[in-house]
Amino acid sequence: MSTTNPSRRTILRHGLAGAAAGVAASRMTAASCGRTIGANDRIHLALIGCGGRGRYILQNMAKPCDPNIGLVAVCDIWKSHLANYTGEAEKLFGTKPKAYADYHMVLEDADVDAVIIATPDHQHAGQCIDAVRAGKHVYVEKPIIGIAEDLGLLNRWYDIVKAGTVVVQNGTHGVSCPAAKAIKQCIAEGRLGKLFRVESTETDARPYWVSYSGPKTEADTDWKAWLCNRKDRPFDAHLHACWMGYHDITSGTIGGWMSHFINMVHFVTGCDFPVSATAYGGSYALSNDKRCNAPDQAAVLLDYAEGFHTQFTSHFGSSLGNESTVFMFEKGMIRTRFGHWLGNPTLSSEGVNDAIKPEKLLQEEPPYPGAAHVKNWFDCIRNGGQPNANVEFGYKHGIAVVMGDAASTTGRKVHFDKVKREIRS
Repeated sequence: MSTTNPSRRTILRHGLAGAAAGVAASRMTAASCGRTIGANDRIHLALIGCGGRGRYILQNMAKPCDPNIGLVAVCDIWKSHLANYTGEAEKLFGTKPKAYADYHMVLEDADVDAVIIATPDHQHAGQCIDAVRAGKHVYVEKPIIGIAEDLGLLNRWYDIVKAGTVVVQNGTHGVSCPAAKAIKQCIAEGRLGKLFRVESTETDARPYWVSYSGPKTEADTDWKAWLCNRKDRPFDAHLHACWMGYHDITSGTIGGWMSHFINMVHFVTGCDFPVSATAYGGSYALSNDKRCNAPDQAAVLLDYAEGFHTQFTSHFGSSLGNESTVFMFEKGMIRTRFGHWLGNPTLSSEGVNDAIKPEKLLQEEPPYPGAAHVKNWFDCIRNGGQPNANVEFGYKHGIAVVMGDAASTTGRKVHFDKVKREIRS
């Protein structure tokens, strides 16, 4: 399959500012007024994207955290998938939701207060823009964009969401775990002195994208809607199913995993945007599918003006080193799990001396933070305030992903100009 990945020359000549993919025009040309939701009001949800992640969010994150919600609509372009899920959703929530094949119809439904967007990465930002314009609160899965070409779309997403009045929560749920707040407090108090490095690794024996399934024929889906802002091409069942492994759609683990890690770093440090990025990687894992061209090995280094840098590494073919993050300070370190679920971090003077014996930051092991993250979104919808992964954090993790992908694609060090909102070598 041919792709629309930018050549090295194209990226550098345009500085990435003008390389954004277009967004399908929305039927909502002006902001709609959503229902005002009080502190005790029931929130009426819709799910856009009924795949494994969307179903997980509803069943294991949304429903357990708040009994005062209802699912009124579901949407998916995979026809048989949508038909099967309505029955599953009815068992979960007690009422049968309306089924839509076009997400625009969800946004035009006056019964819908808020939407969960769990679609492929290249659709996230455009669908979120349309939902904000329709006056719907949004929980949007990460990454907000997946490749360097979509920088213009990311900038547009930020402007529209920032100007909107609805609550938008990005799906980087690790920031809603108590461990993130504990690490943030340690850094603010200077317990271990100056932070100078954060390194994190996430791995697996096989690329997560190789085993996904999808519609086998074009008749069972809306191929044009699936392509969204990508160039037209004949129906490709493998691309439809295993899009996480195609660089035309996303950047592999840079968007899929690094977005979790780097958003957590931004949250606990309070830092500004990355200043520069270098990256390398490629496709080496024998367990990968040769049709997939997103890198199955990746390493991204990001520099920050606050005087520290991060190193994200991921690989497939072996699970060695999985789920580990280390914050390095002048007086010691904090060891924890990966950004999506930090577990119970350990603080010590390891690597420097034996002055500080290992100590857990939390009194007990915390649960997976997904439900807490969705609850934070619901609480902000009802009571106001900014969610833990608001538009600022979404934009910042999006910029980090763009920088990592651009550095990996061009083979050069890239820099972010936050005034012009451009990336150049």
